[in-house]
Amino acid sequence: MDDRLKSELIREIHEFLDRRWPRSEDGAPAITSRRLQLASAVLMVSVVRADLESRQDEHRALEGAVGRALDLHEEAAAVVVRVAEEALELGVSFGELLQQLARECSLEQKRQLVESLWRIAFADAELATHEEYLVRKIAGQLGLSTADLVETKIRAREDFLKEEL
Repeated sequence: MDDRLKSELIREIHEFLDRRWPRSEDGAPAITSRRLQLASAVLMVSVVRADLESRQDEHRALEGAVGRALDLHEEAAAVVVRVAEEALELGVSFGELLQQLARECSLEQKRQLVESLWRIAFADAELATHEEYLVRKIAGQLGLSTADLVETKIRAREDFLKEEL
């Protein structure tokens, strides 16, 4: 990806935080899937960084998760991950991002987001205490119940085990 596209993605992440989404006809927020996916990429990078050791397998899983979420090929997904990393370094507020996601996402979108975070946390075959704490904290900030948290963790773990076999 060229610098223009990279700049556009960073701008879109910042716009995500600066604007409220318009409401749909039923009154629900009309969050675009692309904006949700970019916000998810920022949170995923945060989970990978939580244990202060970014291993190659976690980074590969992160790129794969971002690629699947955004329907991108491997190289483009790697660029989006780098953009998310840069957005965090440039001061994208983690707290503001969570507040906006909590307000604007549907319950199902929140569940999908937390499940993807669990998948990243399991990617290196070791669920570090810091990673688990961060995913639990994110789920709590999003307003998910303990049942949702456990259910998403079980699904992510089962998916990880299937891939390992």
